[in-house]
Amino acid sequence: MRWCASVVLLVTVGSPVSAAYFRASNSSVAEVLYTGKDANTTGDIVSNERPTKTFMWFYNGHTHGRGIWKWNNALQAYQRHFSFYANRHVAIAEVGVQSGGSVNMWQTVLGPKCHVYGIDINPNTQQFANSKTTITLGDQADVKMWNNFFANTVKTPLDILVDDGGHEPQQMLITLQESFPRMNPGGSVVIEDIHGTHYTDSFFTPAATFLAQQYTVGNLDSVHVYPFLLIAKRAGQPNGVQRSSLSFTGAPEYVSTFAAMWKAIPNHKGGHLILRNPKWGTFLTAQGMTNFFTHFQNLHIGNWYSFPKGCASTKAATCTNMVKNSGMQALITGIHIYANQLVVEVTPSPAVIQATRKGDQWIDYR
Repeated sequence: MRWCASVVLLVTVGSPVSAAYFRASNSSVAEVLYTGKDANTTGDIVSNERPTKTFMWFYNGHTHGRGIWKWNNALQAYQRHFSFYANRHVAIAEVGVQSGGSVNMWQTVLGPKCHVYGIDINPNTQQFANSKTTITLGDQADVKMWNNFFANTVKTPLDILVDDGGHEPQQMLITLQESFPRMNPGGSVVIEDIHGTHYTDSFFTPAATFLAQQYTVGNLDSVHVYPFLLIAKRAGQPNGVQRSSLSFTGAPEYVSTFAAMWKAIPNHKGGHLILRNPKWGTFLTAQGMTNFFTHFQNLHIGNWYSFPKGCASTKAATCTNMVKNSGMQALITGIHIYANQLVVEVTPSPAVIQATRKGDQWIDYR
């Protein structure tokens, strides 16, 4: 996991939020992570079938073996979005194999029918190849690598692709552009470690243009944004299987403007708001998604400290990066962009975003 510096930049595009409402987003309410509890309402992805092995269960219990280092809110999002795949045939690609711990995580939680395609620039990662794991050496910013990967390596279309690679905006964008059109129906591309509001211009804006193009040809279903994380979901259902909807806690409050949304958020703890405005047309346009990415860019402010102090730059077996919540991280758990509405989840009570280094077998980065 490589950490990127953050730059705070407040920008509004189209239907602007007033300064008063943006200040309201910087209150002291603390963030809470998704608990996995279901409720009624709108959305997509997630199953009523809950696997006994969860991502947090694996991560919290992983003390020995291959190293892994991920944000806990990303693990919560994976449980929420991908638990459906447990014990089904599922093909996953992950950019950034590093020390191999995440390969074990995917296969342990999702079961014996899970095949992982790892992509890394470090030849030492080839040691993780086996009958359930295929390792490809290559640069995620190289379009030729992706063409070869999908033409000659992937045996069946991917259901999930996770980018935990170099974390540079251009790398992320090329990964999204090259992989999303090739995913299975209902599949998802995940971009991890989006640290800093400077990604609004360098990654989110061009990503919005690309995803809008995918929507016009019927490929894009929805876009989900959590602190440091983006999930783009393809339209359709995998293998023709109908999945139940993503659920949100609490009763919804409906609003039709950004101003009404920001005014309501601090007073709707533990619930969710649904922004609908037929006059705006579909929300999955380049301008629409850019507006949302911009208004909610402070979800990605990467202000954290490590303990023990300074451990993040060492090979210490025990190390945690703890986020100091931004005002927006303190108010909003995540946003979900659909064709005709935006769902904003409001935090109910204080919680912690952290990344704890797990495992005791590490290979050097290249």
